[in-house]
Amino acid sequence: MSDGYFCVTGRSEYEIVINRSRFITTLVPIENAEQAFDEIKKISKKYSDATHNCYAFVSNRENTEQRFSDDGEPQGTAGMPMLEVLKKRNVRMVLAVVTRYFGGIKLGAGGLVSAYSRSVSEALDNAKVVRCDRAKFYEVVCDYSDFRRLSDEAEKRAQITATEYGDKVTLNFAVTLDNENALIEKLTDVSSGKAQITYTGEGFFGFDK
Repeated sequence: MSDGYFCVTGRSEYEIVINRSRFITTLVPIENAEQAFDEIKKISKKYSDATHNCYAFVSNRENTEQRFSDDGEPQGTAGMPMLEVLKKRNVRMVLAVVTRYFGGIKLGAGGLVSAYSRSVSEALDNAKVVRCDRAKFYEVVCDYSDFRRLSDEAEKRAQITATEYGDKVTLNFAVTLDNENALIEKLTDVSSGKAQITYTGEGFFGFDK
């Protein structure tokens, strides 16, 4: 299985109406299951007058920590379909809560599965979702005369995370493991070996391109 996955960059809400029932999907980036349950409590309190607050989440990068709840809907019609959308789209480290205000028309089991799946799917379509991959982080200190060329090369193969201007320019970037060697070689070549390139760590990073 690939190490890469997708994640949301921030909290968002999305609402649809199906047969007079309101479905409000809240997406929240999370770091662990404990945070997910804390957020579920907050959202359930916010929408305490709702008919249901169903949820699903994947709380680790390995895709092995998963939880869901139908919150009173018929078994298997809400939480599991929501989780299946997250799994199918390979979205991790995210909590999805779908709040339902019943509109007076029963949807039936199939209709509920469709409604909750659609709610999460469309919420993801309307949220900012980025690709998260294993990455290495670097700091490059260079002369102003080399900065533009180094920056251009970094933008081609990596993602710049910060730029500081002082006596020299300091450029920080994240690069995938596949692009690491080629980029470091290119930066060294472009600066004729003058740029100071320092490895600063590794981890997962959300690349937005």
